[in-house]
Amino acid sequence: MATKISQGPWTRIRPLQRDELDPYTVAGMATGEITWGGFRNNLCKVMSYLPRLMQTEVEYCNTFIFDPPTFRGDVQEAGFNDRFLREQVILKTSLVNRSRYSINHHSTIGMTLFTGAGRREEGHAKYLHMHEHEKFPDIYSKLEMAVLNYVAKVAVDAHSVTDDEFNQLRALLRADDQANPALKKLSDEALSRHVDARIVEITWLACHFCLLNRWFTVLQVPDEGPNDEDNFLAAYAQMVPQDIRDRNENILHGDF
Repeated sequence: MATKISQGPWTRIRPLQRDELDPYTVAGMATGEITWGGFRNNLCKVMSYLPRLMQTEVEYCNTFIFDPPTFRGDVQEAGFNDRFLREQVILKTSLVNRSRYSINHHSTIGMTLFTGAGRREEGHAKYLHMHEHEKFPDIYSKLEMAVLNYVAKVAVDAHSVTDDEFNQLRALLRADDQANPALKKLSDEALSRHVDARIVEITWLACHFCLLNRWFTVLQVPDEGPNDEDNFLAAYAQMVPQDIRDRNENILHGDF
C-alpha cells in the first residue's frame, strides 16, 4: 500500500487515504468528514478515486440531506423538509435496498438527531419498526406513513406510485405546511409551490440514496472499524440501541 495511515480491512476497493491524494481533493474530503458526522470516512476515501466527484459531491449532497432552511434573499434554496423526516426517508430507502453502509451510518445519524432534540424514545420506536412501518400506524404520523409508503415504492418500482397516492401525499404535505407558523404569510400559490418543492426534495433524496445504496453495496464499502483512523463501529454501538442493531443485521444477512 502507498499509504502510511492506519487502515482497516477492505474487500473490492481499497479506500484511498489523504497522504495519497492532492491537496484540493483532500480539502473536499475534509469537508465531507466535518459535515457527515465528524468521522474520517470510507465514503469520502472511496469517492476520492474520482477527484472531481469528491470535490463537488459534499456540497451537492448537503443541499438536500443536511442543509437547514436556506435562503438567498427571499428565495428558499434548500431545507424544505425537516431533518427528522429526511433521515426517515434515507433510512427507509436504505433498508429497502439492504445497504449496510447507509443503514448503519444513518441509524447512527438519525438516533443522534433524535437524542439531541430530547426525542430519543420516539426515534427509537420509529427506527426499530422502519422496515415494516405500515404495521405501526400508532408510531408514525399520517404524513410520515404517506412519505414512507411513497419512498418504499420509489425505491422498488417508481411506476407503481399511483396518482391517488401522489395526491394524498401532496394533501398531507399541504396540511402540514398550513400548520407551520413560518409559512403563514405565503399566498396560496406560493404554498402550493412549497408543497411541490417538498415532494421534489423527498423524491430526489430517495433516488439519490438508491444510487448511493447500490454504490456502497457493489463496491463493498466497509464501515470504519478499530483499525481505521476513526472507529465508527464504536459510535454505532454506543448510539444505536441493540434491538435496532439486531434488526439491521437480520435484514443485511452479513452482506454489504
